[in-house]
Amino acid sequence: MKNLRKLLIGICMTLVLAATVLPEQALAASMNLTVGTSDNAKAGDSVTVRLVVGNNPGVSTFAVKLGYDSNYLTYTGATWSNTVGSDSGNVQLISEVQESGKPVLNISSILNKTYSNNETMVTLNFTVKQAYTTMPITATVREITDASYNPITVTTVVDANAGKTNSQNSQNNSQNNSQNSQNNSQNNSQNNSQNSQNNSQNNSQNNSQNSQNNSQNNSQNSSQNNSQSNSQNNSQNSSGSNSNGSNSGSSSGSSSNKSSKDNIDHTPKTGTVDLRLVFGIVIAVFLVIAGVCIKVLGKKKEA
Repeated sequence: MKNLRKLLIGICMTLVLAATVLPEQALAASMNLTVGTSDNAKAGDSVTVRLVVGNNPGVSTFAVKLGYDSNYLTYTGATWSNTVGSDSGNVQLISEVQESGKPVLNISSILNKTYSNNETMVTLNFTVKQAYTTMPITATVREITDASYNPITVTTVVDANAGKTNSQNSQNNSQNNSQNSQNNSQNNSQNNSQNSQNNSQNNSQNNSQNSQNNSQNNSQNSSQNNSQSNSQNNSQNSSGSNSNGSNSGSSSGSSSNKSSKDNIDHTPKTGTVDLRLVFGIVIAVFLVIAGVCIKVLGKKKEA
């Protein structure tokens, strides 16, 4: 009976101790893993993926796999942090395998001492084969254990700025500024071209409308002027016809008088003597005198 009582007391004490220890272990076994990416890259760029450890309770083993799209990226190597790489007792391994026909990097480290730093644990390097906006990678935790080799619950997030150095930030800013400048230039060019097209279209429409209005106005003015001119001409012709009718008698008389006047001799006269007759007489007298003179001169030569 006494032995049974001791056994029950021992079991109760064990349960109490277990209830006090387990929550402490559960609270200790959690950490953050931030995947730093390189977005908005173009062909030929060198880019990185950074695995950044945070809220680190102390790690003894680290195993993560990283899948990437080989159509856009080519893996070129990796760099471990100084804390991990400087300890010769640590073992680091990165191997590339195929899963479902796609490349996957198995990233592993067995640590000689408990690793408690909050930093970029490893940096993976890639070369860009063709441009992309969002980096085509996926990260999955295989297993991370604490100092007692108990699994740690890991919260994984993606942050494009996580783990970047000042040089990388400066390069990204320069690339972003260049891209923004190109976008602004392209947008301004497109806007100017669109405005030019709109102005040209508006001017063409306005010119066409003005031409149409001018043509219409000219047509109306021409029609109105012709109508008024015809009306005036008709009025004048009617008046002239009446005048001609009333004066037909006098016109006939005038025509008869004119015809008889045309038959009259218009030879110039001086008093009542015809000048042509006088001129003929003068010539005859001159010829007679000339003949007499010639005859006299002939007689003198004979004498």
